[in-house]
Amino acid sequence: MVILNAGISVGHTDGITPFKDFKKLYDVNLLANHAILEILLPKFESQKSGKIVFISSLASLFSMPSSKAYSSSKRALNAYSEAIRYKYKKHNIKVINILPGFIKSELTDKNSFKMPFILTTHDGVKKIKYAIEKNKRVYAFPFRFHIIILLLNLLPHFLREKIVNLF
Repeated sequence: MVILNAGISVGHTDGITPFKDFKKLYDVNLLANHAILEILLPKFESQKSGKIVFISSLASLFSMPSSKAYSSSKRALNAYSEAIRYKYKKHNIKVINILPGFIKSELTDKNSFKMPFILTTHDGVKKIKYAIEKNKRVYAFPFRFHIIILLLNLLPHFLREKIVNLF
């Protein structure tokens, strides 16, 4: 089993993220996963088993203007994990994509805004452990935050834009 948990943020900003920072974020949040799997997937494939756990984010489901680099890197990770799941299912390789909301960490300590439904590190780890043990294909939490995001995504774009601009 491999847990692909590396992730960084360049912080929240309304401006354009400098290319150097944007590239570094994508290198860590997306491309590093591929670099590791390029080494591990042949082994998993030959032994006809394995488990790959991606740690994405609820931010991948709803992009706020201040976190465009982070959200887009995690959305790309979702697509990547889905493709890996489809490709390696026949080799009995389980792929789990976990989409946590805010969890108390060095990453969230940098945020200066109210983080809805923030979990303690302990509670976040318990949820991640549960998803891994139960082989959840996609597991998003906390549940209430996930439901709010799903409902927002059901709204027409013009209405969603008005709501985002209020915040």
